Amino acid sequence: MPVANEQIRSQIVATVGEVEAVLDVGCGNCELVRFLAQQVARQAVGIDINADPVREQIQCEQNGELRTVWCAQVDAQDMETFADSRFDAVVSVHALHEIANPDAALREMRRVLKAGGRLLIADFAKGETRWDEDYFTPGQIRAMLRGVGFQGVRVEKVPGEHFIFASATK
Repeated sequence: MPVANEQIRSQIVATVGEVEAVLDVGCGNCELVRFLAQQVARQAVGIDINADPVREQIQCEQNGELRTVWCAQVDAQDMETFADSRFDAVVSVHALHEIANPDAALREMRRVLKAGGRLLIADFAKGETRWDEDYFTPGQIRAMLRGVGFQGVRVEKVPGEHFIFASATK
């Protein structure tokens, strides 16, 4: 059974916790960014090279406060739109394998994270054949994260699935 959105969202909440600002790299249609605003952050920003711009306020499910959702067309390999140390957390779901230069994107993710900020990557693993794309092994992701300077790197393959959860800290 493929890894469900609920499992991914649960992993995000467990890894990221409640933060002021979170960035979703590879946000697609902005659906996950809305979830992040409702459950994780006062400000949730999503970027995707093909994103349709979205700017809205939504109500937090826990306490009813208004939270900001912003999705923009930005290349993950060059996030000059954002200042250094801008976000408390960065998540990327089903996207790392799509990025032409993942090392450049990971360097940018680290740059925009605050000191001590958390990164969570959820993606298909080498061996997945559903879309005939080139995925990474756990070892490759571990090496990439360490290579760009992340600390506390953890990469876990979901048992029985070709799916990886990777987390690290700046």
